[in-house]
Amino acid sequence: MLFEMKMVVHQADVISFTWNDVGGIYHVYKDGEHVYEGTVPEFNDGDFKHAKLYNYTIERTEDGEVVDVIALQTSAFAERKNNDNPLQSLVMTTIVAKTQIALSWEEMSDVKDYEVFRNDVYLATVKNNCYVDRDFSLDETYRYAIRSQRSLAKSEDRFNRSKSLTSTIFGMLNPASSKEEAAVEVFEVTKWIARPTELLMPVQDKVRRLTVDKWKYRYTTFLADKWVANPNRLSWNRYFKGDDRGFDASGESFRTRADIELAYDQVGAPLTFTKMVGLSIAYSRLKRFREQATASHEGIVLKRLDHGREESGFHLTHAVGNPLTTAPKIDYEVRAVMRRNGTFDMTGYHDQAPHHEIYMIRGEGEKWLPIHQAESKGLAWLSPPIAKQYWRCSSFG
Repeated sequence: MLFEMKMVVHQADVISFTWNDVGGIYHVYKDGEHVYEGTVPEFNDGDFKHAKLYNYTIERTEDGEVVDVIALQTSAFAERKNNDNPLQSLVMTTIVAKTQIALSWEEMSDVKDYEVFRNDVYLATVKNNCYVDRDFSLDETYRYAIRSQRSLAKSEDRFNRSKSLTSTIFGMLNPASSKEEAAVEVFEVTKWIARPTELLMPVQDKVRRLTVDKWKYRYTTFLADKWVANPNRLSWNRYFKGDDRGFDASGESFRTRADIELAYDQVGAPLTFTKMVGLSIAYSRLKRFREQATASHEGIVLKRLDHGREESGFHLTHAVGNPLTTAPKIDYEVRAVMRRNGTFDMTGYHDQAPHHEIYMIRGEGEKWLPIHQAESKGLAWLSPPIAKQYWRCSSFG
């Protein structure tokens, strides 16, 4: 019998999990703290904060020596659901053992199936809210993504049926998109997993994780095309200058950019916020220059969120429009937690236009790591009734 997790059960006031009883003495650690010892292969935890991620280690010992390990990360049900972003309160469980990497997530109503990717390579489409990977290396890091869609008409709280009908009408009037596509919400949940060899080390043998004193976060919106047609055909400004580039953390041309830095190694662990808005340039039907202006950055707002000792984050909201025409604003929202132990949990949603790109640097490095990238479906998708894209990215180890 393999030493693997058997079941994880979430209830309002307790997280319970059981594993295969292969003999020996079992020890359970929660975020490095010893919380259980015994021969019964199960553990119940009722001491937690709702929606916070916890790391558990289950060790099997014989004659006082650790002979096998299971690593588990999960969270408790949220006391309150975030109606604006259903992924923020979504419970996801990640299990790592020598023989499996298992992912399970809280079932989303009216979602028919889920696509599973590993390191951007498609693995499978599943009907159930779980996936088990047995073909992996113990010495490699992995990034799993779970992607799904849902009809806007079936969204539980954020949208009502009238908005769904408006989205459908938009699709009929916008030749670049189908009416069905305009009324579909897009979801993506990503989990970064450290090398299993690190996660499966006995707790007492683990070298204390080096603290991550510095975090950098960058959110940029941009127009990938060189020329962008104005969806308002009645305007004299028929075209706008685009940023003429692809995804690039250091791209110099953009619509908006928000940079956030967190310094745990300084007194008070200051959070530094910089916001910038790119120049908007309009052209005539013959692509002759007409006018230019820069929108106000007042619609980019940051609020710091402190969750406890060495655990800080932020709430970033964005509503910036085009200063040269009457049009909907670019809307997005992000909530993030960046812990000094190097783990993070970030979630957000945004309009499906223009291009959105999010990057992060952990520690003293200089290389931006991509957190989320989404291509634009056209400026008409900035219309408020249109379905949005939702994302969440977190780390284990």
